[in-house]
Amino acid sequence: MLSKRLLNTILSFANYAGKIGGTPYKRDKGSMKLYCDQRRLQFLRCITLVEAIWILFVYYQCIRFKLEGNIDGFNSLFTFFIGSIIIIIAFLIHNLYHTDLVGLVNNYVHFMYRLEDKYMPDLDHRSTKSMKALEFLIWYLIISMTASGFLLALMSIVVPSNPLLPTCLIPPNVTYGIILKMVLFSLQMFIPFPVYGAISLTMIVIVVYTATVIPFFTNELRIGMGQYKTKNSLRTPKNLMVTFRSFQLLHQIGMACFGVFIVPCQTTFSNMILFSNFMFIRHRAEMQPETNCLLVIWSTLCLLFWMVVLELGGRLHLRGREVLKSWKLHDFGDKSVNRFMSRFRKSCRPLAIQFGRTYVIRRLSVLKFIRGLTVGTFRILLAVDE
Repeated sequence: MLSKRLLNTILSFANYAGKIGGTPYKRDKGSMKLYCDQRRLQFLRCITLVEAIWILFVYYQCIRFKLEGNIDGFNSLFTFFIGSIIIIIAFLIHNLYHTDLVGLVNNYVHFMYRLEDKYMPDLDHRSTKSMKALEFLIWYLIISMTASGFLLALMSIVVPSNPLLPTCLIPPNVTYGIILKMVLFSLQMFIPFPVYGAISLTMIVIVVYTATVIPFFTNELRIGMGQYKTKNSLRTPKNLMVTFRSFQLLHQIGMACFGVFIVPCQTTFSNMILFSNFMFIRHRAEMQPETNCLLVIWSTLCLLFWMVVLELGGRLHLRGREVLKSWKLHDFGDKSVNRFMSRFRKSCRPLAIQFGRTYVIRRLSVLKFIRGLTVGTFRILLAVDE
């Protein structure tokens, strides 16, 4: 379980990210709860509009480099343009699903502290070590994202001619160019901070949920594991039913917030990998070594990240089935209780990372993803050759 100090850090970061326009959230004074502030929500939508205009500008630069025959510039900008879809998704979560995200965070805090008060004994050395590792990861995300925003803001001053920045299009001798550059400079220096604020808070929520809720559900509710971190009273019929339903409702809130973006994320990463593979295989001799290295890094990072997501989703679905199966094989000591638990078990569905019933991450999803990328890469190469 997360300590109060670490939860205070996460909620305070959400509040500070809201002040600069990355999120619409405020922290309720005197309690560990978030709520959505309408003024911050309107400010976030203004930032989102500016971000959308900037992404369209990057797309315009891609077309310009393509027409000019600058293959290195085109590949660098186009991979960045595809990756900017992740930025759009992070902003849409806080724009459209802010109520679900606030409900997820508040319910998570309430539910986890209820479990800790009732079923958690004193943390052992292993649990304390795991919490320290999670705390280090959260602080790493906060510091690295903040530093990335600062470096991008610094880049707009040091390298104003960067093709990612709108100032590169301003001629040096244009009338009122200084005023226009000052306006664009201020935007270029400010926009990275709310962008990385939205992305980092989204990642923190996902990491905390994945690292605490999913292991607790798949291990502590499964009967017959042998070693548990919780008290045995959790695995009585009444407490099992209440806890499972609580997990189910919490997971539904999480999927209502993030589930709709699973398919767009997989499509984005697939296109990024296919594009990088194709350009590296077909045009590596025509490109600079820096561009080839960039394509390989993008392809590798996207592949590893989404493989981890699919593997975690597959493990959650598999372990969820094992939890329900362990209830079926266990004798609770009373025929009426066994009969009642059997009916309750049939009403349960294993938790999964999914979007409705149209897309569910299962155990073999990672293998299907790799097979699709391999087949897709060869099909693109053959189609271009023909």
